[in-house]
Amino acid sequence: MAEWKKTSCVLCGLNCGLEVTTEGSRITKVRGDRESPRSQGYLCRKGANVAYFQNNPERLKYPLKRVGDRFERICWNTALDEIAARIKAVLQAHGPRSFAYMGGGGQGCHFQSFFGVPLSMAWGQGTTTTRWPRN
Repeated sequence: MAEWKKTSCVLCGLNCGLEVTTEGSRITKVRGDRESPRSQGYLCRKGANVAYFQNNPERLKYPLKRVGDRFERICWNTALDEIAARIKAVLQAHGPRSFAYMGGGGQGCHFQSFFGVPLSMAWGQGTTTTRWPRN
């Protein structure tokens, strides 16, 4: 019989408690963790389907770079270095207000305050509060 292991869902910012069974690195079954002080056994549709998202054959597992009209697999270090270089070039040419960070719904996109605010401050915006018009 499979052993239930405790974890948490990463598909939104609530990080509800989950219990999962696995085969190797694949999640096979999911249920809400009743002992979780945060969610107390509650499980939404996304959490209930976390195995589908993890095991989906169309899930991206590595970076892809557009080359002409197709995509080629590249390593993480190359992808991050190229993205960083492009961001630096835009910041140097147009300043920190040339970027905006927008969080939204969907998988793992609920980390605005943990990721977006420090990122915006790191590239020099100083604040994420937008005031219009800005002189």
